[in-house]
Amino acid sequence: MVNDFYYDNLEQILAFTGGRNLLNIKEVLAFTGLKDYRAIHRRFTFIDGYISAATFARQLCGGKKKSRV
Repeated sequence: MVNDFYYDNLEQILAFTGGRNLLNIKEVLAFTGLKDYRAIHRRFTFIDGYISAATFARQLCGGKKKSRV
């Protein structure tokens, strides 16, 4: 089941990035307003410094962060 806010988050993220599907760490910092790289890495799953818009939207609305193996 999809969280009620997932699509709202995804729409805002895609508008922020101009339709690009991958965000780098600096873009996530700008979008969230957080200032600390450590806080971003604790909350969101990055692979090689990027996160997909779909994963970011899911994790923003409380979706589980998957550990990188």
